[in-house]
Amino acid sequence: MDIRLDGIEIDGRLHAYPIPLADLEALFDEEPDKIDGLGGRRAGFWSWRETGLTAKHTDGVHVLNLRLKVDGPAHRVRIEGRPFDEEFGPTGPTYPSRDLGDGYVGVRRTDPGPGQHVADIIVEQKVRRPKRKKAAPAKKKPTPVPDAVEFKDLNFKLLVVQDLMYDKGLLEPAFDLGEFIDGFADRDIDADTEGHAPIPEALAYFAELPVPRAMLSEVVALEQDGGNDVYLQIAPLWSGEDDSFDVTDFSDVELLPNLRSMTLTGVDEETLESLRKRGIEAELL
Repeated sequence: MDIRLDGIEIDGRLHAYPIPLADLEALFDEEPDKIDGLGGRRAGFWSWRETGLTAKHTDGVHVLNLRLKVDGPAHRVRIEGRPFDEEFGPTGPTYPSRDLGDGYVGVRRTDPGPGQHVADIIVEQKVRRPKRKKAAPAKKKPTPVPDAVEFKDLNFKLLVVQDLMYDKGLLEPAFDLGEFIDGFADRDIDADTEGHAPIPEALAYFAELPVPRAMLSEVVALEQDGGNDVYLQIAPLWSGEDDSFDVTDFSDVELLPNLRSMTLTGVDEETLESLRKRGIEAELL
């Protein structure tokens, strides 16, 4: 594999960004495991276990990022024709990254120690949004509503917003990061360079977003996965590899009288059991 500015070369063939999932599927004899979007969303993962390759997507068609598991030093991977270790070195911090113009490349290393080496290579295309002619600045803050609920945990609130805004279409208007950026006058937000982590202004929008108490009875099931629309609107290039959106306080379940099930990431068995004692079917993704 050669990671290039204009795409990824695999076995001598260049796959230009954005790489179609079908092109990857045709490369291998192995049938991929397809964990596609939950709750009507199209985002998900395709995984070739024997090959050690996982592709994340958000539209069911194109790859957002590729993760390649490697054994020992990543000598089989090159960057613009150079040996991978010349770019990253055999040791160093976990998750260093490089900007390659149309994409990014990063690594996750094994545990620190004398035998430390690269464990995973992540290649991610940039999300390009068309430039729009700036109109009058859009409202940066949501309109207040009566009887809005106050959540103790913002990441729990994001799960509720995912269900009400993006899955059910009840909480309107649906937040669109591109439109938000176009109408934001305080500073220039570059989602291509900032989108690996939550963009502060987008996160602040959801923190201030009023959720009417009357809507909460509509929430029956909450599903948390890296392809949640609300996460991609806050951090469009988020890899899903850190705790940015982990819920730490689940006391907000008391606000949801009809909540029956939760599918979660980043929680331990003790937390799951405490939710089950509340009558909620709680499982890990």
